[in-house]
Amino acid sequence: MLFSKRILVVLDSGSQSRNALHRAQLISERMACDLELIWVGKSTPWSGIEADMTALAHSEIRFTQELVTEDLIDAVCKRWKQDHFALLVKGCDPRHSSRKLLAPRDWKLLRNTPCPVLLVKHDHHWAHGRILAAVNTTTHNPALRANNQGILMLAGFIARALDVPLHAVIATPPAMQGAEPEMQSQVLIDQRAQRCAETVLSDMNLTVDQLHIGEGPPEHWIPKVSKEIDASLVVIGTHARRGMSAALLGNTAERILDQLNTDILVLRAGLSEPLKPLIKEVDTAVS
Repeated sequence: MLFSKRILVVLDSGSQSRNALHRAQLISERMACDLELIWVGKSTPWSGIEADMTALAHSEIRFTQELVTEDLIDAVCKRWKQDHFALLVKGCDPRHSSRKLLAPRDWKLLRNTPCPVLLVKHDHHWAHGRILAAVNTTTHNPALRANNQGILMLAGFIARALDVPLHAVIATPPAMQGAEPEMQSQVLIDQRAQRCAETVLSDMNLTVDQLHIGEGPPEHWIPKVSKEIDASLVVIGTHARRGMSAALLGNTAERILDQLNTDILVLRAGLSEPLKPLIKEVDTAVS
């Protein structure tokens, strides 16, 4: 699987759609990527859309647009089969914090979209903040370890491109009596997490200005650190659970969406290796 230098942008009547379009434009200019705009729903878009589309048309960005009349998830998956776009960008819907029987659209995108998904929450430039990578270095799961590398690789690339600090946040499990000795002390747990993180960073030739390690749960610790360091973007992984397991266990990325006041870039497990060639190509071009 090879990713193309193409960004799929989902636009609707949501309050963050305009910011999503602007963010996609900035990324496109930086990475020399084409944009593909897909419009969802029949509601009136944001005020000033005519000026935004005129500005896009007069830019050097190549783009196409179409109206989606079918289910968004089906349309995205169908488009993916035609062209493995590198990124999907959408404005984050602020309404999915309420309890519902069915998963909100943003959650469905995170679970079903086979590429990184950027949910946009604001119009602040990323160069004015910090990039925060949320990783789990205490896991023994090989797939999750590989996903940690993908998260750090992606976050490191963005931090280098913008010349901003890269931070990492790790939510450790609480100490448990009766477990292996190293898991009975919170100090030892945190030390182990830091050693593992430093090993991964060293293997990837990445440096992090600061590691933020603390006892979870992740939906509390990650937003707390994000706010304290004034992060402009949080990069996080997802299990992409579906069906009953998603209903019972959920996904960390979904649970923290409403706790964060930053854009959030979500990477599914298994995408680390396929992304490497594209990141290397773009990294070389912009350096």
